[in-house]
Amino acid sequence: MRVDGTVQITPREEVVREWEATLLSPMDLFMADEHLVTQLGTQASVLIIPRAEFDVHPSYRDVRVANAYTFWTIDRAAPFVLHASPGWVETLPRDVRHDLLVYQVMIGRGLVFPATSDMSDEQLSSSIVAWGDTSHLVLHQAVWQAMTDATRRRLTLTYANGWDAWTVHPVPSTCPDHVRRLANTFPVNSGSNCLAATLFAVTKEEWIASQWVHPGTFLQTLGQVGYVQIETEMMEAGDVLTFVDEAGRVQHASYYLGDQLFFNKNGQTMFNPWKLIHESELFESWGSYTCHSYRRRQ
Repeated sequence: MRVDGTVQITPREEVVREWEATLLSPMDLFMADEHLVTQLGTQASVLIIPRAEFDVHPSYRDVRVANAYTFWTIDRAAPFVLHASPGWVETLPRDVRHDLLVYQVMIGRGLVFPATSDMSDEQLSSSIVAWGDTSHLVLHQAVWQAMTDATRRRLTLTYANGWDAWTVHPVPSTCPDHVRRLANTFPVNSGSNCLAATLFAVTKEEWIASQWVHPGTFLQTLGQVGYVQIETEMMEAGDVLTFVDEAGRVQHASYYLGDQLFFNKNGQTMFNPWKLIHESELFESWGSYTCHSYRRRQ
């Protein structure tokens, strides 16, 4: 245990294996601009999807796809998305492949990693490009399959660890049993977010913890189970805090356990654990938003 009372957690072996199996999306997607589309020529052999159409297409709204490619980090300036078959990028002329892969780094596409010395294999080096002072591996199905098991595992854990701090507060004896089952553990699938975690704590319905809950659903369900907004500076165990932006949209929620501890989830990826955090950590991350308090009616 650290001086501040926190401890470090690590995912169980079966969780890591599941992460490895699902890290990649089942489809290879690459961002592109007009110049890259022109470079592909008439033998493109890919779907060239205008960005506006891609954004609303149900095939690409799946949470696993969205989280793998981190859609929210991709620059809106990218006008096209290429949907390619596995291995397609390896068939491109070297200069076109290089330009396409560099563009993925520049535009903020997910599944891009700093290249390391154990990626010198010829099958991997074709997907490594330099941008700025750093070499990057642009991950896709073919290069993933070419990796050794050890490299895949290391890459998965390095990537996972970059999403969140795996430091937590120990579970107190007063923690409700249903929260205790998930506290300081990792999901095996993407999608579960802070709103789902909070509703799970409120309802005791464990299946809700794995859902991707949107703000309207969250507030409707919270009210349905008897929670109302209150004005108070004195929190009680079982209270819910929400953090709301200037447009009135809930950006985060957390469940209060008492003794300044919250049951919390920081994001919707499988690498963000359900964990217990101190009140100071919660407000350090979300204190710039307007905080609302909710309590169950007696």
